[in-house]
Amino acid sequence: MEELNGDLYGDGLVILPEEGSLEPIDNGNQEQNCNICDNKLCSPRVLSCLHVFCEACIDKLMVNEAGDTLKYDLAVECPICKQETKISGGGAASLPSDYVLTNILDVSAMDQSVVCTCCKSKEPAVARCTDCSHFLCSNCNSAHEFMRCFENHRVVPFDALRSSKEKAAVHKPIFCSRHIGESLKFYCCECEVGACTECLTIEHKVGEHRCERIVDAEPNLRAELRTLITEATARAAAAGSASTRLDDALGDLQRQRDDAENVVNEAFHAYKAALERRREKALEQLERLHKERELKVMDLFDRVDKTVQRIDTACKFAARLLNSGDGTEIVMLKKIVASQFSRLLEGAPQFDVDYSLEFVSKIDKFDAVTEDTFGVFRTEATRAEERKRASESSAIVSVTSNCHSPAVSVTNTPVFDDYPMGNVRRVTGVGSIVGVPGVSGLPTIGVPGVGPVANNSVIPVSNVPALPCASMVEYNLQQLASIAEKDAPPPPHASPAPAFTLAELLAQDLNSPQAYNNLQALAKLGLNTEVNGFGGVVGSGGLGGRGVSPGRPLLTAAEEASLVAPPAPLVRATKATPMHIRFKFGQLGGGKGQFNSPHGFCLGNDEDIIVADTNNHRITVFDKSGNHKFNFGVAGKEEGQLWYPRKVAVVRATGKFVVCDRGNERSRMQIFTKNGHFLKKIAVRFIDIVAGLAVTAEGLIVAVDSVTPTVFILSEEGDLMSWFDCSECMREPSDIAISGKEFYVCDFKGHCVVVFDDEGHFLRRIGCENVTNFPNGIDVSDAGDVLIGDSHGNKFHVAVFSRDGVLVTEFECPYVKVSRCCGLKITSEGYIVTLAKNNHHVLVLNTLYIV
Repeated sequence: MEELNGDLYGDGLVILPEEGSLEPIDNGNQEQNCNICDNKLCSPRVLSCLHVFCEACIDKLMVNEAGDTLKYDLAVECPICKQETKISGGGAASLPSDYVLTNILDVSAMDQSVVCTCCKSKEPAVARCTDCSHFLCSNCNSAHEFMRCFENHRVVPFDALRSSKEKAAVHKPIFCSRHIGESLKFYCCECEVGACTECLTIEHKVGEHRCERIVDAEPNLRAELRTLITEATARAAAAGSASTRLDDALGDLQRQRDDAENVVNEAFHAYKAALERRREKALEQLERLHKERELKVMDLFDRVDKTVQRIDTACKFAARLLNSGDGTEIVMLKKIVASQFSRLLEGAPQFDVDYSLEFVSKIDKFDAVTEDTFGVFRTEATRAEERKRASESSAIVSVTSNCHSPAVSVTNTPVFDDYPMGNVRRVTGVGSIVGVPGVSGLPTIGVPGVGPVANNSVIPVSNVPALPCASMVEYNLQQLASIAEKDAPPPPHASPAPAFTLAELLAQDLNSPQAYNNLQALAKLGLNTEVNGFGGVVGSGGLGGRGVSPGRPLLTAAEEASLVAPPAPLVRATKATPMHIRFKFGQLGGGKGQFNSPHGFCLGNDEDIIVADTNNHRITVFDKSGNHKFNFGVAGKEEGQLWYPRKVAVVRATGKFVVCDRGNERSRMQIFTKNGHFLKKIAVRFIDIVAGLAVTAEGLIVAVDSVTPTVFILSEEGDLMSWFDCSECMREPSDIAISGKEFYVCDFKGHCVVVFDDEGHFLRRIGCENVTNFPNGIDVSDAGDVLIGDSHGNKFHVAVFSRDGVLVTEFECPYVKVSRCCGLKITSEGYIVTLAKNNHHVLVLNTLYIV
């Protein structure tokens, strides 16, 4: 503490470190300059925020807009922190003076040419009187030394002042503002102000106020100030950590905003695509209606023309008969002429051309439906409300689940759609609705976009004559056979099998189209459902269990139990093996090595990492160590330009880049050389959103559409070689990998990977919920192991399966939080590469995994 007292007038700022001792910190001479005029402080005054400015500068802050009147009795806003300070009518002079800084300024003036302030000689000063606070020339110094009026004044030479370690050597006495000439020597503990001797007899009378000598009160005041500094330092540290969290929250909020914007845009484009399909249907209907009426008008036109010709012929014949015939001839021909005129007059066509063909648009209803179905924003308030409603609804379901209820399963609203390349009628969406005709007591079910489902109605989900997924049909037929045998176990299946309602299958004759439609509906329920305690079908996100109709039960408990045997659970390790970060690169931005919401990547021939930098409208190439090599792409919708590129792949034989972006259509595919030069465009108007892109060993380009789950196979020249619809076997594709003749497609909402052969035949499923939650990346190693990646729970997780679907091991990276990882690739050295879209960086992870 003595060191602090001795060095109080240096250029340092006193703070309180963690060890609790006061130490000076060098701040240069910045404290001695006014932040308003940038000059040396003159008569420094302290605002309530403890910022110090010149007295004249503070007065200028109070000048009104006209520049001629001072705004006293008002608040002055600090130019630095914007805190307001109340100022009385005395102006800036009424504010407390910064006494310490005034002394510091006086001491610093010793390094310059200081003149005497005690006399008018303007001689250089050589000393300073600590009692009268004047700089003294040599004559005044002698006067202070010998004259009786200065007998008790203490004069300190400049040399001694510079080397002095005593604080009293440079402090000016502070005089009472009420009693002129009286210095402050006491401290009033009640009023917390300084007082002079006169004050003790008037304002701060002894007995009424508790007053102490300043030298006695000083230790307690210093201790109080140190306590305040300690508390403020702790609060500043807490605020600093809160600032870090707020910065993270701001980044998360920005990412959520970007995600919401992407979802809004995707929803808009989905609605746009639906409107375009509806427009095409309306135009087709218009063409049909027009053709029908056109044919009717043309037929009427032909009939009128023939009638006119016949009337003309009859009139000519009758006129010739009248003009040239005699009575006998008229008698002989009159009957036939009259008969022809009678037929012509009676059989004349009705000239009804009152045809009307117009299109009535229900804009008002469309606006209302769009507002209800386009989507809403969910915030922390809506989530709390949803949790409250969910808890209330769960309580209601638990009460009503024991009641008899109709055999019906309701999942998310289906959207009926027409496939753009064929006449396949299917249901896209999360689930389907299967009603059971003939079962009494079915309530009316309101489904948005479909309308109410009456108690005896059935919603057919398909009208195609054959299912493309033959193995699913065989599997369901085997399940039906097991029902007949009662004790026959269901066929083994590598992945979880679906539960289903027997009444939905046996409601009609098995040979009837309705029963076949119900069988198709069973196939569309997916393989990730469970059998509840009453045998009901509960799809992913579905609601309601299946019961029995009033009367006798449809199935006994034993029949329900034997309906579908539970699948053998996957053998999982107690804890996933941690993956270590070998390196990561990239951050938000548009500069070199930076990304802006990248949606896809691939590995090049030399294991270069090629990233589709979506919102920067470019493709960025890095070597396998993460060093930036080059970018290519110019933002635009013309050929050769890039507009929100989502996926990129490499043709191994030539090194060419295949890039899928938006362009002027929903999706566009372009080919670039290995150096990034544009070659050609491939029209893919039949694809809505490319969720996965790969190239076969033969150089064929394979793209999977996530909106209408379909796999398209194209040649490098742009010819559509083949395609197959996989919507019967999966819900939302998110990535694709190719190994030999097998196509591995991630089912994001089905929590698994679906395997097809190159002709589109369903082979098997790999993974299930709780093991491969929301998979978003897949690759197959040279050894045939299937690696499935997901970022569920903000941790990148990899499950490794054998080719036939047996879980081998699991990995997880606990060292970094990720959001929306896109893609997974394994290098020849066994490193796993993924792309964190919302974190704007690439991760290369070391799993110690042998390829």
